[in-house]
Amino acid sequence: MKETELYAPVKALLNTMGYYVKAEVKSVDILALKAEKSIAVELKTAVTLKLVYQAIDRQKLADEVYVAIPKTAMQSHRDHFKSFELLLKRLGIGLIIVQSDVAEIKFEPKVLDIALSNARNTRKKKTLMNEFHERINHVNVGGTKGKTLTLYREKALLIAHALMSHPGLSTIELKHYTQIDNVSTILQKNFEGWFVKLDRAKYGIHPDKLEEIKRYHQLMGM
Repeated sequence: MKETELYAPVKALLNTMGYYVKAEVKSVDILALKAEKSIAVELKTAVTLKLVYQAIDRQKLADEVYVAIPKTAMQSHRDHFKSFELLLKRLGIGLIIVQSDVAEIKFEPKVLDIALSNARNTRKKKTLMNEFHERINHVNVGGTKGKTLTLYREKALLIAHALMSHPGLSTIELKHYTQIDNVSTILQKNFEGWFVKLDRAKYGIHPDKLEEIKRYHQLMGM
């Protein structure tokens, strides 16, 4: 879909809302007026940072600003589209989605209530703070891609170290030895595949994972 193909559906939408619409008014793709209220719309076929820059610039000129994109742009950008929407909401920019010859407002240009947004993410913030305060290693380097030493992986390594140093420890003994409350959960879920169940409430190290665990132990200075 071309940018010019977005124009007619967006214009029709704004007309139904009672706005008088003109295209390419100076630097603005679409300018709509109703009484004293003005709306600027930027048309783009893809989600780009340039689109956001242009929308911010239009906020100097109009009362409300929207960006209009085809629905296919949502699909091609689906891995990061929620982040794109959050960015627009934080900036007070609205979003119009065009599919075939129909334009629809996904959300209006209202500034996001940051306090409310933060309140809805209290659990995630608590998890973040817990990770920071409880993790003891300083191995991770900012910007690293791939595996890092998370709090979970750190705890699993401490359990593995205990099992390698004292084979045959039960989950209760491991809990006492490592001071990790959720030993049983870590062993049962076994996300890394490091552990094998030997007997009731007793685990060992998977032989194929031994070298991987040793490399992590070296990083942690264990």
